[in-house]
Amino acid sequence: MRITTRLILTALLLLPPAAFTQARTAQGRARGREVKLFLIAVDDGGRAGRKVGCNDSLVAVSRVVPRAGAPLRAALEELLRLPAQAGPDGKLHNALHQPKLRVRSVVVRRGEAVVHLRGLLVTGGTCDAPRVQAQLEETARQFPSVRRVKVYVNGTPLAAYLSERG
Repeated sequence: MRITTRLILTALLLLPPAAFTQARTAQGRARGREVKLFLIAVDDGGRAGRKVGCNDSLVAVSRVVPRAGAPLRAALEELLRLPAQAGPDGKLHNALHQPKLRVRSVVVRRGEAVVHLRGLLVTGGTCDAPRVQAQLEETARQFPSVRRVKVYVNGTPLAAYLSERG
């Protein structure tokens, strides 16, 4: 038994690190579905993704969400769960890292996603407003059935909500 264990451990040590990542990703996909969440590369000037707001870039990162339920809602809930510093190396910013913000409802009809959020959305200044809007809209637009996005926070359209606090 000890020789078998040693052989297995030795074989695992010889595998490249990418093999572990691929195995974890394959296991994750079997349990859920892969979605893209959009985060911000602050002051990146559009090098890492689409340029938004105050010279930032909008960058897609893949995450696995549960298969049960609507994928758009699951993607938005996952986005709201991410910490302020997120992404593969922790260098991307999540302007939606609000512990008191929740998805109330998501409805997609005729190409339009209507997202209702509830709670408190706190921004860190004028640069956060376009970051928040871009993150929400691009996360929704990744789905083929979504061409337009309307977001409401506590019943107020997102742009009006952000301008009241900006």
